[in-house]
Amino acid sequence: MSQIGQALPTPTPTLAVPLPLTHPIYHILLVLAIGERHGYGLKRAIERSTEGRMRVGNGSLYRSLDVLLAAGLIGETRPALDDLPETRRLFRLTDRGELIARAETERLAQLVAVARRTPRLWPDPASAAFDTLDSLPLNVAYEREGSYPCTR
Repeated sequence: MSQIGQALPTPTPTLAVPLPLTHPIYHILLVLAIGERHGYGLKRAIERSTEGRMRVGNGSLYRSLDVLLAAGLIGETRPALDDLPETRRLFRLTDRGELIARAETERLAQLVAVARRTPRLWPDPASAAFDTLDSLPLNVAYEREGSYPCTR
């Protein structure tokens, strides 16, 4: 039996990791790479880190956490007595979760590198009418809606 304030044993993974990662799952891993969080703390950290462009609902958050737990990418920690109520679940990134988050980050970086070499998608500022990514029409359209398509 685990002591309060200590990590609970990470269960043996029962699911294959769903790759590529969904946006909520990737953002959960990014937040947990910084430190342990409870569910509400995860929601707030994701919203802050995306400047409000991504909001994760409770259903999506807890479904994603269940997938991550079953895949062994995150684990749970019992809160210390004075920190949080014992009923609150704290989540932490596992070594396996860190490995998958790094791999997904590399995959996304490679996609961005390809996009940056595609003139129509990433125009040269010296020769194009667009001087920043923020002025691209697609980005402007998303800004008017207040969110990106992955948040719907």
